[in-house]
Order: sequence, then structure tokens, then C-alpha cells
Amino acid sequence: MVRKILLAVVLMVGFMSVPRSAQAGCTVTLSQCMEAAAKVDSFWYRFAAGLDCELDYVECVRVKLIGM
Repeated sequence: MVRKILLAVVLMVGFMSVPRSAQAGCTVTLSQCMEAAAKVDSFWYRFAAGLDCELDYVECVRVKLIGM
């Protein structure tokens, strides 16, 4: 239980430390991608589409922050 709470706190601090300009465009893209992933019928394909959205979000934030 403590590990889950600690992980949640670390994730929230990491999310809050991302500059707002990097969050704005990436977050909008993430929400659109998640909306499309939610419409997939199969559980496993929906799960994979959601993971793909998360990976795209991480990549988008990394590119905005580092510029590579």
C-alpha cells in the first residue's frame, strides 16, 4: 500500500514538473488518442492502443523538453 502511494506521489511530482508549454500540446494529443483508443472493441487491442498513446505522450514531452 505504501509503495502504491509513493509511486503515485512520484508520478504526480514528475507530471507537475513538466513545463506548461510542453504539457499543453502533448496533453491534448494524449486525450484525443485515448478517446480513439477507448472506441476499440477488443480489450487487448484497446489496452495496446492505450499503451501506445502513453508512449506517444512520453515521446512528445521528451521532444518538447530536450528538442531531439
